[in-house]
Order: sequence, then C-alpha cells, then structure tokens
Amino acid sequence: MLQAKLKSGKMITLMNLTRKEIERLKQKAVKFYCPSCHEAVLIKAGNQKIPHFAHYAANQCPAGEGGEGIYHEQGKFLLYQCLKQQGLEVTLEKYIPDIRQRPDILLKINKKQIAIEYQCARIPVEEINKRNRGYKSLGITPIWILGANLLERQGKNAFKINSFTQQFIHRFSHEMPSVLYYFCPQTFQFIFIQDLFFTTKTQAIGKLKVIDIRKIYFKELFALSHFMKKEIYSLWEKRKLHFRLKPRNNLYGMELAWHQWLYLKQVHVESLPSIVYLPVSTQYRMKSPPWDWQSRICMNLLQPLKIGSIISFHSIQYQLRKQMKPTSSYPLIQYHDDPIKEYLQILEKLNILSILPNHTYKMNQPLSLYTHVEEAVNGDKALIKQLIMKEGNKIRA
Repeated sequence: MLQAKLKSGKMITLMNLTRKEIERLKQKAVKFYCPSCHEAVLIKAGNQKIPHFAHYAANQCPAGEGGEGIYHEQGKFLLYQCLKQQGLEVTLEKYIPDIRQRPDILLKINKKQIAIEYQCARIPVEEINKRNRGYKSLGITPIWILGANLLERQGKNAFKINSFTQQFIHRFSHEMPSVLYYFCPQTFQFIFIQDLFFTTKTQAIGKLKVIDIRKIYFKELFALSHFMKKEIYSLWEKRKLHFRLKPRNNLYGMELAWHQWLYLKQVHVESLPSIVYLPVSTQYRMKSPPWDWQSRICMNLLQPLKIGSIISFHSIQYQLRKQMKPTSSYPLIQYHDDPIKEYLQILEKLNILSILPNHTYKMNQPLSLYTHVEEAVNGDKALIKQLIMKEGNKIRA
C-alpha cells in the first residue's frame, strides 16, 4: 500500500517523501497503521521497489494488498498526482468499509463518486465483477485503466483483445463509442482505443489516441469519437481479403465446426456472398466470429427465400439464440445495441432487405454464390465500394 496512518489519524504517503525523510522515520521507529484494518504496518523502502507500507505478517486485512508490483504502484501514484494537480477532490487507496473495497483512486466531482482501478495483471473475472457490483451498489461509477504492459498492438489500427481485456471495455452512453483505457507510467502516455470493431473473437480494429498524462484533463477521458464510416469500411476491406485467401490448415474448435457446417451445405468459403463478414460494432456480444453467425443468417434463412418473401426478426434471433452473450458479461458497457439488428440494418441499406412493421423483413434480392475466389474478391471490393458511396462521409453512431 502507498499510504498508512499515524496514531493521530494523519495519512502519510511515502512517495511524497525523500529517501532521507523515509530513513529518518525508520530511525525514529515511528509507528504506522493500515487505514483499512488498523493493524501495524512497516515501511518497505529498498532500492528495487517504490517505497510502500506492508503488513508485518499475513493477516485478514479486508482490503488486501494484492502483491502489486512497481509498475502498478508507479502508475497508480502518477494518475493520482495528475488528478490532484487539476484541483479535483481525489483520494489515494480510500477504504470503503460498506463494501470492504479499496479502489486505487476515489474521485469526487460534485456529488458523483468515481472509483478508478489501475490494473496491470490478470485477475479472476469473479474479482472484477465483485468490485464492479460493490461500487455500483453505492452509486459509485467504476473506471478501469489497464497497464500499457497489457496492450497488444498488431498494426496501426489493429489490436489483440483477449477475453480478459474485453471485461474492461467501457461505453458510457448510446452516443459514445466503446473504449479501452491504458496508461504507461514509464512514458507518461495515456492511451485510448476507441470505437472497437472485432474482426475475430480476440482481434479488433479501433481508433488509437495517445496523450501525455501531464497534458490531459479528466474530462478528456470522455472526449471520444467514432470512426467515419468510410474509415471503417476501408479498413474492413483488407480483413475481407484476408478472410477469402487465408490458408485453412489445422482447423480446430469453433472454426472446424463452421467449416464442417459449410461442407454439409456444399459451400466453400470462396463461394459465400459478399454480405457475409461485414463490420458490426457490437460483435463483442457474439460467441462466434462475424463470418460464422452472419453466414448462418444468410445460408440458413435468407438464401432459401424467394423475392418478396417475409421473414421475422424473431426467427432470425431464434436461429442465433445460443450465440449471444448476456449483457451482464460487460458490466462497464452502459448501453448495448443488438448485433443482429445492426447487421440487418446494413443489409437494408444494401437493399437486400426492406424493414416492415411488426419486426419483419422483406427479401428484395436473391443471394447468389460465387463460382471462384477471384470473382468473390472482386465482389467483396464492389460491395465495400457500394457501402462507402452510400455512407462514406457519415460519422458512425
């Protein structure tokens, strides 16, 4: 822990002191106590670690210490300093007895409380959910900032976002895009990945923004922006090309099952219509990658329909009933769109479908299959071009 209290109740933060001042405290044998359990703690101030306090022995402190490393301690303190220098009402490692939790930083703005957690290592999902439930039960808004050591960049706008990291995706309102926050205490860089579109189960494209922590104000955490639709479609064109041409050796699990399903339908990846594998911002809610569930809508439900036939949203939703994750899987996302509806809206813009009253759709065009991969690649390019011409200059929302 970075803070402990004197017998008088005064809080002491070792990182605010010089090495000489810390040594003086140790020589005087000044007694310090844990602000959570009130047991005695000792000063740890070697050359390898940030000065901090620790319990004398293993105990049942309700706040726990978590064995956090130097990277985490540095980042937590720098974030705290940044907020404090902005004149905000902020507390470091404030223990909240009602929920037996101690957020890294507790911030008060007017009557609103915000718990900031700086997370640099994997912890059980149950622990994340427990902390979020605790904060929300008291009306406290949790914001999780990840250590930049967890950032896995794969290109200018491409990122690997595993199932653990996905727990920390925020979306504060319908008007705002999804966002992941990262901070590096070594470079002072605060990193935003905004408007995430998952291309597979664990890979996504997003808008990258990097700001020096010393130049950022708290309100800028919410100054987020969507992709222009032209941007997302242009980026997606490369993903579609890779999807058509990538080698498919050593298949296993969900992807193997999907290929077996295609085989039973006597369809190849190269034959699939271009409307399979389109960008959907709420893809994170699906258990399978976008080409899987979108192809099942197209091949199982739409392809057999005649022009003018009617299909209900309920029947499409039922087809994918086992594919959707519950919204509770993403506690930091305040507003959830429906990925199936989002996909059908794209098909409506392409005049494949028309939306009718009572949540039904009319089939406007037949779905034809390609005969070879070159034809499919050209068809994909033409479809992306059509989407860009229709919506290219619009902001995605």
